[in-house]
Amino acid sequence: MDNVHATLIKQLNSNNFSITKTRLAVFDALLNKEPLAMKNLVLNLAKITDRASVYRTVDLYEKLGIVQRLNIGWKYKIELSDKYQEHHHHISCSICGLLISTDGDSHIEQDINELAKKHGFKILSHQLEIQGVCSNCTK
Repeated sequence: MDNVHATLIKQLNSNNFSITKTRLAVFDALLNKEPLAMKNLVLNLAKITDRASVYRTVDLYEKLGIVQRLNIGWKYKIELSDKYQEHHHHISCSICGLLISTDGDSHIEQDINELAKKHGFKILSHQLEIQGVCSNCTK
């Protein structure tokens, strides 16, 4: 068993939840992947589990901080939280929905830390999403 799966099992167990086939399948469907819309996540897991179980699992994972929701306009996508993947930011196209994950830029991270310090905040987590129009949609 690898480290991320061991961390998942430990987090579920410490919150009195067991690892189930559905919980593992949802986690694996998001592991090392681009963020997914719920519709796509449900479709990807259709042979393994039902729609309601996917939604319940994602809801549980959101409450436990295992996944995070990326709001893109009035829609959203789901991805694993920073605990399970490297911290990064997103750039999204408001026309076609293209979502690009970027490495956490050290200058941006430094500015965020300075801003929090200036206002007396201790950062627990953050998300940075830049919305605009991609080069294909501007043509």
